[in-house]
Amino acid sequence: MKHKISFCTVCMNRLHHLKQTLPQNIKNNLSYGNLEFIVMDYSSSDGLSSWIKSEMSEYIENGILVYYRYDEADYFDRSHSRNLMFKLASGDIICNTDADNFLGKGFAEYVSQRFEEQENLFLVPDTKRKFYYLRDALGRFCASKQDFMDVSGYDERMSGYGFEDDDLYERLVNSGKKENIIMDLNFLHAIKHGNENRVENEFFTNYFHKIYINYETHERSIVLVLYKNGTAHKGILSPNTQTPAPAVLDNNQWESIQWEKAGDKIIIKSTESKPTYTFTEQDDCLNYNNTIYYNITHEQFLAKLSYDLPLITNYGHFLSNIEKRAGVNKNGFGKGTVYKNFSTEKIFVS
Repeated sequence: MKHKISFCTVCMNRLHHLKQTLPQNIKNNLSYGNLEFIVMDYSSSDGLSSWIKSEMSEYIENGILVYYRYDEADYFDRSHSRNLMFKLASGDIICNTDADNFLGKGFAEYVSQRFEEQENLFLVPDTKRKFYYLRDALGRFCASKQDFMDVSGYDERMSGYGFEDDDLYERLVNSGKKENIIMDLNFLHAIKHGNENRVENEFFTNYFHKIYINYETHERSIVLVLYKNGTAHKGILSPNTQTPAPAVLDNNQWESIQWEKAGDKIIIKSTESKPTYTFTEQDDCLNYNNTIYYNITHEQFLAKLSYDLPLITNYGHFLSNIEKRAGVNKNGFGKGTVYKNFSTEKIFVS
């Protein structure tokens, strides 16, 4: 009996991509038969729901396409959205397909054959650049659903872009699964786009307020990042030239804090029951006990932050997971309420 394959795409304001990829992906793989395509609409506001209803209803009626709508997202959360989507998939093999990725003709047969030929594997593009490197086609991942569930999915501390895939693959390998590279480049076409498009709907892009830096040495800086919702991150950063992350966090994590403004004061309170700190604003800097934190306003620097901050944050979690091997998502993952195929009935995923 053929494996049932679930091709899963999560979208938040990516209709311009999905219009190009989804119809072609379905048509190129219909001959396989035992499959489903899932679109997880993660609170899109670009007309995705209307387009699916008007242009793709035939596939929904035939059971080929399943459309879910999650209404509770204020920003795009990569890990939570994928975990939620994969938990809803009915296939024994799950395949993530980013909205900008084309599967290629016969990809379903290719995936099924690979899983028939070898046990305990998962399929990915050449993420480590050993054979080829196709930047925009990295949004492809196929695994046994049970294997994915056994490692508790994507680490939901990694809500933004970067290292969330590497971390999942590392945990799968540590559990005894083998990483296999998709070598046929016919299955790896994608719509090219820049980094700004990758992160435009994410927390760091939409909630960033200000960043202050105290330069202790040329290799060590104390960084305070303020967000518009009253949360903040404080941490010690050192330069990093070994990975795409531009810096490494001391102890692999930020200190999570709250902040508020009172006159010329910035009041910082740790969420970890540490003392409250009061910074004084002076000439666009912050002063705490004669230690100066400089407000960074350089446009090019700030333009990169929405890409660099999640890389730095997730890289810390990635390193911590490798060191501790303690598992992730201890309180569950992929939880939420969704609506299926335009029904008004709520589906609770726990």
